[in-house]
Amino acid sequence: MVLFGMLGGEQGVLPIILNMALLLVFFALLPRLMIWRSVKKIEDSLHSLQEDAVGAETKFLEATGGSIEDKREKLEPMKNMVVSPPTGIDPAGLVDKLEHLLDLSDDKMERFVETLSEELDEEEKDNLKMAFRGVYGTNQLYVLIRHFRELIKDMKNYQLAGMVQLMLPLYEEIAEAQREATEAFVDGVPIGDSVGPLVAAKFMSGEVEELAENVVASEEEVDGKEVHVLKSKGPAARLGKYGDAIEELVEENDIQKIVFVDAGMRFEGEDTGKVVDGAGVLMGGPGVEKFKIEEVATEHDVPMEGFIVKQSGPQASRPMHSEIYHAVSDVVGKVEDEIEDADGPVLLVGVGNTSGVGNTQQSTSGIPNKLKPYWDEEEEESTSYYGLMKAFPMGGGDFYGEDAQNTFELFQSLVR
Repeated sequence: MVLFGMLGGEQGVLPIILNMALLLVFFALLPRLMIWRSVKKIEDSLHSLQEDAVGAETKFLEATGGSIEDKREKLEPMKNMVVSPPTGIDPAGLVDKLEHLLDLSDDKMERFVETLSEELDEEEKDNLKMAFRGVYGTNQLYVLIRHFRELIKDMKNYQLAGMVQLMLPLYEEIAEAQREATEAFVDGVPIGDSVGPLVAAKFMSGEVEELAENVVASEEEVDGKEVHVLKSKGPAARLGKYGDAIEELVEENDIQKIVFVDAGMRFEGEDTGKVVDGAGVLMGGPGVEKFKIEEVATEHDVPMEGFIVKQSGPQASRPMHSEIYHAVSDVVGKVEDEIEDADGPVLLVGVGNTSGVGNTQQSTSGIPNKLKPYWDEEEEESTSYYGLMKAFPMGGGDFYGEDAQNTFELFQSLVR
């Protein structure tokens, strides 16, 4: 009796036993509660990702003309296409292998789009070819998160649930940006990544020559200096083989400086449209074109400088933000200063997707009118989760397994 009194006081030992039992039940059920809560959040996110995937798909199919339902069945296997990355067991020749893979996957996508849009002209088809990348990307994100949801439900793994839940805002942000990119490509509107080609077009006044696949160049005179201007072939949404074009220009002309202009990732706290100086090959992507440019520049001892227009990852894929467009005049002035300081011919390279951007200065005059409807609805961007890409598992460093990561990175390189 004394012991019971000590343990339970005047209330006795029963309340203590009940409390301990409830505590044990709570700890036993806690993992299940955590998994249930995580799965619920993942399912909510999955619904949002599905909306983006369906929205991108519908926009793409409507632009092909004809009956949408008849084409959905053809689209199903292509939007789930698997791209097998080259093996890195023997690194010799890896760049050539990667370039060959990119060409193959690009050709396969192009042939598929051709079968859906035979009645359209070349510019419209090329816009659709790029738009399909957005369809592919949004679908891959939806399939990825659905995969994790099923794993978590079956394995009851709340550690995995916690990691996936942490990254959901990033996946939603990427999917929304790719859906908007699809819409921009279909409508022929410049995106944030088009800032490089737009700056280049501001210097192009004469006839252009296609030097390499989807890359055009013109020879201009700026402040008495010879300037070769290079950009993707517009105004359809295209990228191109910059490395081949730059190699030809450097070898055939006494180029004294290469000036790059490209979009670049901003840090949180930096302003969208901020212009910063750069050195080296200012170019993203899988590295094939960058490798070629570095080889030829090193061989001919050509300095490489340029400018980056800061923006978030999603802004690079979305219709061009007003602050990015307004930064163009600042970049043009900086490029003119670089040309003035050069001792000989200069090569200006406007890097990026040339969606909605033509090949002459005159062709760029109507761009503000194209973008105005988007600017009218423009909101101040909140914190971008793109900064998490390199910080966590399943981010940019290890997105969702090595093979799937490489597939997604290849897709990203095709779009931007």
